[in-house]
Amino acid sequence: MGTLNAIYVRAADSDTTAALLAKYPAAYTEARTDFYAINQPDDQFLCLEGELCELSGELGTDVMWLSFQSVVDAFQFHHWREGKHLRSLVYGCFEQERTWERVDGRPEPWERRALFDPGRLAIALEYTKDPDERRDLERIYREAELAAGSTEPSIDGRERARDVAKHFRGGRAPARVLSFSVSPQRTHG
Repeated sequence: MGTLNAIYVRAADSDTTAALLAKYPAAYTEARTDFYAINQPDDQFLCLEGELCELSGELGTDVMWLSFQSVVDAFQFHHWREGKHLRSLVYGCFEQERTWERVDGRPEPWERRALFDPGRLAIALEYTKDPDERRDLERIYREAELAAGSTEPSIDGRERARDVAKHFRGGRAPARVLSFSVSPQRTHG
């Protein structure tokens, strides 16, 4: 079983880093990235939306909440830039397992590759006999459609969190997302 609840903040300059560390002294980064992580308790599934929006505005940067729970494939992604909400995706976290519970904002560049993989569509089609359901699945994947209340596309929460992290880190996922037995190298700038 794996669980991650974390805040990620882009701190690309020394002033932003100093302001972030003053507010969150436990924030850490890994080599070759300008994102800092602030781990949250494993049972802290509720995103601190107001606080993170405010932090993004104060620091004038990207702030994200990334969360998954691998046993039930729960996944959350919330993103703000300069105090403006960009995107929220919640899958199987609070209301119904393996169901999109919230889809707000505009799709982000990582979503099509991470959520609408043709290989996963092929597997879903293999187990769908009804022609109308097959057409609907094909349309959802073709149009990269996410909708609250839908169970498609079905996802692996841990792998989608890894995809998000890799996107924002230029193709490299942080150690905390990759493995729970590895402690990340912590640095402060």
